[in-house]
Amino acid sequence: MTLALRAAGIGSCILLLLSVPALAQVVVPANASFALNGGNLDLAGTGLQVAGAFSLGAGNVNNAANVAIASGGSLDGGSGTITLFGDWSNTGTFTAGTGSVNFVGGSVAQSNISGNSIFYGASFVSAAGKNYVFAVGATQNISSLLTITGTAALPIQFRSSAAGQVANIDLLPGGSQNIVHVGVSDMHATGQHLAASQTNEGGTGNADGWFMSGVNGGGNAVPTPTLSGIGASLLALLLAVFAAFVFPTFRKGE
Repeated sequence: MTLALRAAGIGSCILLLLSVPALAQVVVPANASFALNGGNLDLAGTGLQVAGAFSLGAGNVNNAANVAIASGGSLDGGSGTITLFGDWSNTGTFTAGTGSVNFVGGSVAQSNISGNSIFYGASFVSAAGKNYVFAVGATQNISSLLTITGTAALPIQFRSSAAGQVANIDLLPGGSQNIVHVGVSDMHATGQHLAASQTNEGGTGNADGWFMSGVNGGGNAVPTPTLSGIGASLLALLLAVFAAFVFPTFRKGE
């Protein structure tokens, strides 16, 4: 069953939602608008599909399964929060504001993130080693705070949607990070270096811009310094002089 949010007031919509526990999803239809303002919308494990205009203001969307912004749809995060345990799909317009999108463990082992989004704050949390799978070729930007929290026993896994092909995550200049216990496969950090003091926990590598350089498939290996052609020639000349004059003299003095 689907509930289409068409009303301008939040109160009646929440009452209707709470009275229909078997909802499959909540939809803001095309050409419709819905303002949450300062309210709280508990989706109780259902999905949110935005084909029209949905704005949180200072409100919160909690316990969402999947969040999908359709082509032509717009989701304005305002200063609120969205908490979901399923998939995030953005083929429309997402305006982050100063809010946050929190991906939590929930009851599913994998969440898929597709489309290009710019988040203000984004967190990925799981105590069960959850897989966060990012669409190949897409880039997720974070402008303020990126949080990734797994456990030592079961690190969170970040990977692209196709082995050997790359997805991107970009922590923008001025942003900060709080990252522990994550494995990365086929995913590049194209902005700030991520988890620079850590190692790749369970990922297969191809993780440019992550972890300590060259360790466990993370980061770009630090290049070994090499001599220029002139430098190499001078070094060879010095060695020849040493071999011809200094070394024989040293041998005589033994």
